[in-house]
Parts: sequence; C-alpha cells; structure tokens
Amino acid sequence: MSEGFGFEGDRAAAGLDIAHSPAELRHGIAEALANDGAGLRLDLQPVCSANGLETVGYEALLRWVHPDLGPILAMETVNAATQAGLAAALDAWVFNEACRIRARWPRSAPYISVNITAEAFLRGDGTALMRRALYEADTDPRGLAVELPANAVSLWHDAAANLAAGLRGLGVVAALDDYGVARGAILALRAIPFAMVKLHPSLCAGLDGESLSARRALALTTGQIETAHALGTIVVAKSVETLAQLRALEKAGCDAMQGWLLGRPGKVPNLTE
Repeated sequence: MSEGFGFEGDRAAAGLDIAHSPAELRHGIAEALANDGAGLRLDLQPVCSANGLETVGYEALLRWVHPDLGPILAMETVNAATQAGLAAALDAWVFNEACRIRARWPRSAPYISVNITAEAFLRGDGTALMRRALYEADTDPRGLAVELPANAVSLWHDAAANLAAGLRGLGVVAALDDYGVARGAILALRAIPFAMVKLHPSLCAGLDGESLSARRALALTTGQIETAHALGTIVVAKSVETLAQLRALEKAGCDAMQGWLLGRPGKVPNLTE
C-alpha cells in the first residue's frame, strides 16, 4: 500500500498510536461511507518544480476523524474498509472528492494526484471508478493523476498494466509510486509507459552531507532518475525535509519534489483564475 494514504509524519499526533478495535473501525468506516464520507477528508501536500519551486501539483492524503475515537491512521482506515468489503467504496470516495476539488479550480491550476488501494488492482475497476468520478464532477482529466504503488505493480503486473492503460485512455496520468527499491519495479517501468515516477523516500533520506555514504546515495538516486528520464518519465522526489536534500536532488536532475521542507499537508487551497 502506498504511504500516500498515510499521515506523512503525523503518526505521533493525539490518538494515532492507540490500537483500535477492528470491529469498531469496520462499523465506523461503513457509517462514514454510507453518509457521503462523513469524517473523511483529503488534505493536499504541494509538489513543487525543482526549477523555481513553483507548485505544479498536490498529492491528496486521506484523513479520517472517527466521531468517538478521533484521528485514525490512514492505513487503519484502508484496512478497515477492506475488511468490511468497502475498499471499492473508499476508492470511489477518494476519486470523487479529488475530482470535485479539481473541478472548482481553473484548468491551468496544478494537478491533484490520488492513491488507490491495492485491492483495486485485483478488482480491476480503477478505470471505471475514475471515469465515473470525472463524469460526475465534470472535470478535466488532465488535472488528475493516480499513483500506483510499486510493490503492488510488481506483484500484479498485468493488472497494473491494464489499469495504467485505462487511465491513459481517460487522459489521466498514471504514476508509479515508491519507485527505486521494490523488486521488479524497473522491469515494470520498462514495460508500462508511466508518465511519472515518485521516488521511494529512502532514496532521499541518505542525501544529507558530504560523507561517502551520502555520495553513494546521490550516485544511486541520480542513476534512478536518469533511467526514468531515458524512458520518457518525469521524476518526483518525496519526503524532502532538508535544504541539503533539495540541493542534491536538483544536482541529480529531479523534476519536482514534495516534503515538509516545501509544504506540509493542509486544507484545500482556494485557487481562482
């Protein structure tokens, strides 16, 4: 599962480390989805260009505040929905909400990328869910991207290829998330024409300083970026937290970046013409 569903560093926030009753969470997510996503929301984290640090996109991060238990980890939310047989309903809510947000913005505004549950690969309905969300929101598909987690792409290659092709057919960007460490990801990138890859956070974490380890990390990251570029794919780095990491990624030729240094997840911005 892509960590894009997660709280991106907010795990220590009040209540998030408490183990919750699976039955209570299953009941809670069923109630939320039956009531148009009551308690659910998408927070947006900016994605900035490496050249000029202008906001070019946003990643939508799932949040759920249970009426009694408070904030719930996104992974717990996804697991609860899956166990309740509601993973498709959760995917649909995320797609619908992202499309509704993007429809309120001008066409020239930054894109919004969303994550998808691993179960969607097996169900094979990701394209249909996005098609319906685009239609109901009446929004331009070119303003949307879907991030496919590299571990799931490696496990279910054919399903991932079908999903990526379906999204491209809609005009939606298919992105390979957490690229660079999953076994088989580079073969998937060769076989599936992803328009975007997002580097695994571990590739960014080792870039601080001038030590031998940092230089080796930079060489590895540069190689991953050059490989992606050679296949016609733009590259986004995640979890950029220091100026040294930003400078190293610029040197490595990264196209765009996101992380706490550039902006934390927050409320939906009010973008106008």
